[in-house]
Amino acid sequence: MLLKRNLLWIVFFGTMIGLSETLIGSANIPFRSVILTSLSLMLLSVARYQIPKAGSSFLIILIAVLFKINNLGFYSCTTNVFLCGPTAVLILGICYEITASLLLSEKPFKYRSFVLTGGIAAIATFALFAMMNTFLLGSWSTSRLFEYIFIKGTLTAIASGAISLLMLYVIRNKKSGSFAKGHPYLVKGALGLVILALWILGTVTKF
Repeated sequence: MLLKRNLLWIVFFGTMIGLSETLIGSANIPFRSVILTSLSLMLLSVARYQIPKAGSSFLIILIAVLFKINNLGFYSCTTNVFLCGPTAVLILGICYEITASLLLSEKPFKYRSFVLTGGIAAIATFALFAMMNTFLLGSWSTSRLFEYIFIKGTLTAIASGAISLLMLYVIRNKKSGSFAKGHPYLVKGALGLVILALWILGTVTKF
């Protein structure tokens, strides 16, 4: 039932997260991981509001992982690149899904629950990724471990909470009450075209 009623939205949000992860992930900018993860958490929060079902966030993140791997190229995706890219996205999705399943419910809607969900998922994601690089791969020092968790993780929790709060407020206060309202065939057709165009772009263009 979850896939039957929400498949296009799941693929759409997964594609958007995969696109942002791919575009920003390839940019050489300060605090890239903070910006990247904050945007992904915001999209996950909006998606969870649109599809308030357990398991939806994990399915969305699987689509995002596939988009990122597709853009990297299945044959050129080395072990190191895979661990530092798609694996980080997968960790984020798992952390968000677990936290959302515990804190979010369909009713009543509470802004603070979404902010708290994103914040906890951010800290957990940064902690797990840092520990993987420090203790499993042995490529990070303990000083970088603490910086990544306590500085970048905290900044991400704050930033994701702020932009998620803003986006949810805008969506909830639209006259229609949801950005998904409209003629169902037009909405599905538009979503399908956007998804198709982005996957073609991600396939033929290597960011």
